[in-house]
Amino acid sequence: MCGIAGIFSRTSPIVDDAPIRRMTAAIAHRGPDGDGHLVRENIALGHRRLSIIDPALGKQPMSNEDDSVWVTFNGEIYNFLELRADLEKRGHRFRTRCDTEVIVHAFEEWGDDCVRKFRGMFAFCVVDFRSRRGLLARDPFGIKPLFYQVNSSNLTFASELLALRAAGISLSVNLRAIELFLRLQYIPSPDTIYCEVQKLPPAHYISFNLDGRVDQPVRYWQWKIAGQEGRSEEDWQREFEHVLHNSVKAHLVSDVPFGVFLSGGVDSTLVALEMSRILNHPIKGFCIAFDEAEYSELQYAKVVAEKCGFPLIIDKVRNDFWNDLPALINHYGEPFGDSSAIPTWAVSKLARQHVPMVLSGDGGDELFGGYHSYRYWLQPDLPLAWARWKNSRSEVNARGLAWCLARNHLKSDWNELIEWQRIIQYTTWTQRHQLWKDEFHPLIKAPTDLFERAHNEVSDLDALAYVQAMDQRTYLPGAILTKVDVASMYHGLEVRPPILDVEVAAFASRLPKALRMHKNGDGRVHGKILLKRSLEKSFSKEFVHRRKMGFGIPRDRWLMPGQPGRKLLEEVTLASDSPLRAWFNHEPIEQMLSVHAPGENDKSNTLWLLLVLGLWAQQNANLVAA
Repeated sequence: MCGIAGIFSRTSPIVDDAPIRRMTAAIAHRGPDGDGHLVRENIALGHRRLSIIDPALGKQPMSNEDDSVWVTFNGEIYNFLELRADLEKRGHRFRTRCDTEVIVHAFEEWGDDCVRKFRGMFAFCVVDFRSRRGLLARDPFGIKPLFYQVNSSNLTFASELLALRAAGISLSVNLRAIELFLRLQYIPSPDTIYCEVQKLPPAHYISFNLDGRVDQPVRYWQWKIAGQEGRSEEDWQREFEHVLHNSVKAHLVSDVPFGVFLSGGVDSTLVALEMSRILNHPIKGFCIAFDEAEYSELQYAKVVAEKCGFPLIIDKVRNDFWNDLPALINHYGEPFGDSSAIPTWAVSKLARQHVPMVLSGDGGDELFGGYHSYRYWLQPDLPLAWARWKNSRSEVNARGLAWCLARNHLKSDWNELIEWQRIIQYTTWTQRHQLWKDEFHPLIKAPTDLFERAHNEVSDLDALAYVQAMDQRTYLPGAILTKVDVASMYHGLEVRPPILDVEVAAFASRLPKALRMHKNGDGRVHGKILLKRSLEKSFSKEFVHRRKMGFGIPRDRWLMPGQPGRKLLEEVTLASDSPLRAWFNHEPIEQMLSVHAPGENDKSNTLWLLLVLGLWAQQNANLVAA
């Protein structure tokens, strides 16, 4: 796990290494174990290193044996030993034991198709000076980030927006991205907060040559569910346990100590249990708790740790985190409103005091049907569910209902579904009309391109498969994986999610829907059926089938009058010099603050987004003013 950066000049040789050094300095937190740079012809590559495999020889940028091919790489390739053996048979010679060198030789051997052979999480740039071609690529799920800018002079890329800013790129605020942020709590790919910068979408690569050509992004992998019937549940169970075992084992390859994030939920419990079966020594589990009992699963994490036989290291999220919130917002580089970034940041800080790498349970909900909102696919009268949601005037996000309405009414154009899209939005249509000044109202009609593309790709699936595929393409990379990457790398901690593995995903795509989600005789809908059946072998049914908890924070209380969060919120939104006044009317913000309270008048969804946006705008006031 590292940080990468690079500049490809499309017009002239690079003679100054100062810009690439500024870029890597801006992301030093991603790689505290060292840095490296290559400036050659019209390419500059930079790297910040967090040593996990082959600490002695794994320095980057790394080359092949004759220094003709170079790579800067962030992530892990879990099948690198198998690929290395294949490449050695084909005549390639290796100088290290690390997975990075496999990328160099794989690109030599297979060109752009090398990305289809990698099992892992990655963002990299590889350049072959003999053939004068290069490749930028991102892993299938989008676990590792990659930002880039292309103009007539340069292709510039990095792991974080902070590095692109350090490169001296001219930037302007993307107001359309702010509208999308208010809807979704994150800015979906390929947009960023800057008009000039894009995110490379998951499972995409960009080819370029050293003569100046830069191609459009190409997708090389996609996940689509085609459930199979005709097998016994026991057969599915055995295959799942075999696939999970192999994935966890592959994710444990490391030359440094490691641990596990343990919430006590289904996914992290499965990963921790499998780790305890594979390893012949105990590892450490890390858990974050809250004083508010309804937000804490600590009691369940303790049960899992005792069963697995390893110590559980615990900390709490306390009110002093407000001192660190501005720095965390800055590290995301753009507004990011998933408030579970706070406990993720805290548990990452805790873990990094003991180990440089952990495994996590991310991805189980999307791949195996775990979100509570997915229950709507079993709703026999979806229009009635929609009507009930509208009548409740709820601000609570219900992606599953929106996806099901879209799928079951078989609309081909996502933009025709604008009424239903309101369900997946964290601020209501009315709120945004009130917030934005009149001249910015056309932004509210801006299409969500990512969602339309995803909808068109998977609208032929059954309802449950549809909602899973939509979340896998949108919410998972945009919110979940972005949250984990930045919050963990803030502390220089590598997080590996073995459920988000291409082999596990291939298995999940074949799983019949009855083993993903079904309704019991009591009328309750249960998700992740197959995963829970596996856990029932080791834990009680009460433990396994309890109601799912999110990894949230008590925002509703923390934004009440007199609380530190409320004071900060008022400072960044209502002050006369608040940059938000350039875009928003302050009266609706004052109104929300005046009525906000836990319960029916909870406005914390919107208020939290305004807090994040206000902090980001304050830190970037010069761009807002421009």
